[in-house]
Amino acid sequence: MQTDKARLKAVVDATRPDRERVRQLVDSRRWREAEPDRTRMAIFTAKTQRRTLPAGAAEAIQGTDDLQASWFLPAGATVRRSVGYVEANNAGIWSVGSGFLVSPDLFLTNQHVIADATAAAATQVTFDREAGEDGTMRPTTTYALNPQRFSIFSLQEDFDYALIALGAKISGPASLEDLGYCALSNKPDRHVIGMNVNIIQHPNGLPKMIGVRNNVLQYRTDRTLLYETDTEHGSSGSPVFNDSWELVALHHFGEPFLERTDEEGRPIPVNVNEGVRISAIFEDLASRLAALPENQRAILQAALDLSKRAIAHAGGKTLSPPRPSEPGQESLQFSKESNAMSGDGSANEMKVVIPIEVTVRVGQSAGAKLQAAPAEPVKMLTSGAEKLAIDRDYSNRDGYNPHFVKGVEFPLPEPTGKTAKQVAPLRAGEANAAEGELKYQHFSIKLNKSKKMALFTATNIDGNRYLDIDRQTGLVKEAAEGETWYTDPRASDSFYLGQPFYSAWSNLFDRGHLTRRMDPNWGSVEEAQRANADTYHLTNCTPQHFRFNESTKFWQGAEQYVLENGAIAEDTENKICVFQGPIFNDKIDLWSDDVQIPSSFFKVIAWKGKSGVKSVGLVVDQLTLLSEQRHGGIKPGPVTFVNVSQWRVAIADVEKRTGLDFGKTIRDADTFEDAGQPVVGEATKSVPIRSKADLLPKLT
Repeated sequence: MQTDKARLKAVVDATRPDRERVRQLVDSRRWREAEPDRTRMAIFTAKTQRRTLPAGAAEAIQGTDDLQASWFLPAGATVRRSVGYVEANNAGIWSVGSGFLVSPDLFLTNQHVIADATAAAATQVTFDREAGEDGTMRPTTTYALNPQRFSIFSLQEDFDYALIALGAKISGPASLEDLGYCALSNKPDRHVIGMNVNIIQHPNGLPKMIGVRNNVLQYRTDRTLLYETDTEHGSSGSPVFNDSWELVALHHFGEPFLERTDEEGRPIPVNVNEGVRISAIFEDLASRLAALPENQRAILQAALDLSKRAIAHAGGKTLSPPRPSEPGQESLQFSKESNAMSGDGSANEMKVVIPIEVTVRVGQSAGAKLQAAPAEPVKMLTSGAEKLAIDRDYSNRDGYNPHFVKGVEFPLPEPTGKTAKQVAPLRAGEANAAEGELKYQHFSIKLNKSKKMALFTATNIDGNRYLDIDRQTGLVKEAAEGETWYTDPRASDSFYLGQPFYSAWSNLFDRGHLTRRMDPNWGSVEEAQRANADTYHLTNCTPQHFRFNESTKFWQGAEQYVLENGAIAEDTENKICVFQGPIFNDKIDLWSDDVQIPSSFFKVIAWKGKSGVKSVGLVVDQLTLLSEQRHGGIKPGPVTFVNVSQWRVAIADVEKRTGLDFGKTIRDADTFEDAGQPVVGEATKSVPIRSKADLLPKLT
């Protein structure tokens, strides 16, 4: 400890002029000039303003970041639960400190707090040791540590960290899911000199405290950050965050370095504190992976992989407002591969990519010129071995069958008007490439090349031949890993959203199925398993809010309800056809960068009833959900009720809103047109669905 304190004192003395300059800039509200790396400052500023300021307000605030977006407080309140009070007892020597969860399995603190595995085995960590809103202490939860399962230590003179597996719960109500974690990351855009840092800590063994605002980042080395705090030292092992609650450092220790005076000339003692950079810890841990036993390597790799999908705890990517188009205006929002599509260039719209140079001005310094960064590698939201292998020989797929229901034809929807121009062709050399039909096992998809997602999916469902496919394994009565999503080589990947989009926007969206996983899973075991895997193509995926599936129970169960209650004619063998897809509305849809997010989805179900052909149209709205973000590493808690609008609508209205023609047979069979159905409004008809009985009023 004395050796490292001597090193810190030398750093403090050597950096005094630079740190005093930073303090002067901060005091004069010019802190953005403190960062010597102007490109770093430009990237940090652009990211921060995207998270905190509305469009057009980027130049509104030139001083310190004392004004924060409203999510700053609740986000910090969420993050603070992952921070624990550490009590270590090593050979009769008792010490206390702070630490925090960096994954569901691993807890991080200083090595000078927990020296080694022996000390870790005698340590307990208490969470929620803090006062509640009424000033009384909250119920605490205590866990042991399990260094036998996993533990890595870095000496104080190196990176001064102890990373240890959390052990069994000793007492208390909180689960690991309740507590959350703070993901480690080595991304370079999380801090700049002159910014404020926020420290959640147990100073001097007290209940949890949060140091915010007057903690200025003044200097960095390759290994550490130096930041000024007021009077009290922060507790060793505390997490240090930026204003987006991203981890930037592991608090180490501090030394007094200067005195300043207040407006009356009275001295104010302050400290310079040192934190070990999280990026340095990340790189050190990554370098140790290969030497670990297989089971420990898997635990550490899982923790490091969280950085690939971590979004700032409340400052995740935000949706932009609707972009109503002018009448007749066509948008070009997709790229063309040189040999990807059939037909001549006039048959396909293209995204024209123009090389540009962007100049970002920061403070009063010269602009920093940024070039477009190379594309990041694909980031997987779900890790794990791909044990569910997809059959890449697509020649054996039957696709949607219009004559599936005996005695009646339910054709594929026909795109009309402008929508007809948006059908994405298949790659050159594919059969009937211009028609754009992607045939899968028992279902088909046509893509909307300008929206980068499906126009619609069409699925045949055989209610008598359903096989039980386990959602987690993807197999019939066998165990293996699933939930892996696939590209489709038959279509240009510029015509549908890929994994990078869902990784970047994971704070809002899940990869949502259109054709449901279970709907085409019928026939032989081989066919059912192939159909199940086929639903995990990204072509069948749309951005659905993470609350969507849990909030649309009537919508999700509509097919099954028809099969069980639709009075289906016996000669059809309990077969139905289902069409579904997104609905776009320029006046209300929000945007994710250059992607228009559908506010609604439609579903049309057709079957042959005992008294003739029947069909029903459904619409569900996700717009009300889009204000809620989930925060990187911290699972949102349950909600007691989410009012998501689910409507039964006229199929003619679905056609009007989608530009699809479902054909006379389906349109004329619409049960919505039965006598006695209410009419809501003038232009459209809709009936709210509040129970399953509202789905199908007159089935037979």
